[in-house]
Amino acid sequence: MSETAEIKKAPSGATEKHGKDTNNFDITAGIIHADFEQLIDEQQTQPQSQQIGFFNVRTANECIMDARNQTPPRDLYNGLVFENEITFLFADTGVGKSIFAVQAAAEISKTDKVLYFDLELSDKQFQNRYSENYKNEFVFPENLIRLDFVRPFRVPDDTNYDNYFIESLKRSITSTGAKIVIIDNMTKLISSDTDNARSAKPLMDLLTDLKFEYGLTMLLLEHTRKTDMSRPISLNDLQGSKMKANFADAAFSIGRSAKDKNLRYIRQLKSRSSEIVYDGDNVPVYEIIKENSFLQLKFLEYDTEYNHLKQPSEDERDNQKQKAAELKAQGLSNCEIARRFGVSEGAVRKWLK
Repeated sequence: MSETAEIKKAPSGATEKHGKDTNNFDITAGIIHADFEQLIDEQQTQPQSQQIGFFNVRTANECIMDARNQTPPRDLYNGLVFENEITFLFADTGVGKSIFAVQAAAEISKTDKVLYFDLELSDKQFQNRYSENYKNEFVFPENLIRLDFVRPFRVPDDTNYDNYFIESLKRSITSTGAKIVIIDNMTKLISSDTDNARSAKPLMDLLTDLKFEYGLTMLLLEHTRKTDMSRPISLNDLQGSKMKANFADAAFSIGRSAKDKNLRYIRQLKSRSSEIVYDGDNVPVYEIIKENSFLQLKFLEYDTEYNHLKQPSEDERDNQKQKAAELKAQGLSNCEIARRFGVSEGAVRKWLK
């Protein structure tokens, strides 16, 4: 399973970035302390940091000193999920986000205890995915703990759905000692609609508090509002309020390939712990298969996202060219226009000619 469950690393140089250095000051001109250890000794006698309301007030160097005592976040799953972060995985219904999430959970649980809150599938449906016609079932690592709703579902009279869910979540974490939580999916997390900021902000505040209180890594599955397969995936396709994306440490999406009904690709959209590796020019492509009783997204190759988008008709192409000319007249650059249409900058140049 390990050979098919992991994303293979991008070839050397595949994600090399080039850009003009706009830094106008010389960092060798005494701005950077030559010996950080000496700086630490010097600041031992300086006033310590203080707390003002919400905030810890420290110098930048004090922040780095404090960070020295913290363990660097581990890459738990191929540059997509990092330790102690909240990550969103979003995709359209039926694309395979649950399949990929279980795949990641199975890999991570080889070394860490994982709580997988499966709020979608019944036991029999889960067995069907990870067996051959309900026989020869796949054996998961013992560290992978699956949680689902008790049936029939009842909320105690002295509380409500939201509070009971969070209280049950906390008790599950403390009783198992797990630090990695996967919730499939966000629509079952609270009773209210998270498509507006009024509901989304309290929810994300609560999840962030849980992350820090228990030292959690959280992978949250969510739907997408995207329906147009002819344009590239963006962070704006995450269903609901943009507040979710703002609070998240990382986010990635699974796209449905227009080439074949069983092909999928991953587009990385936000990452605070590393550079974005799987951008539009370097998406890992998968095929949904069942192998050794394990339903999975099996890695095939790296490709551009453009090659997996629905190609427009001649009339649609003419409309694109006309729209590109209008955007150019409005002052947009070729690169900005290219991002809007999910094409290369060279394609935009050809359109404008």
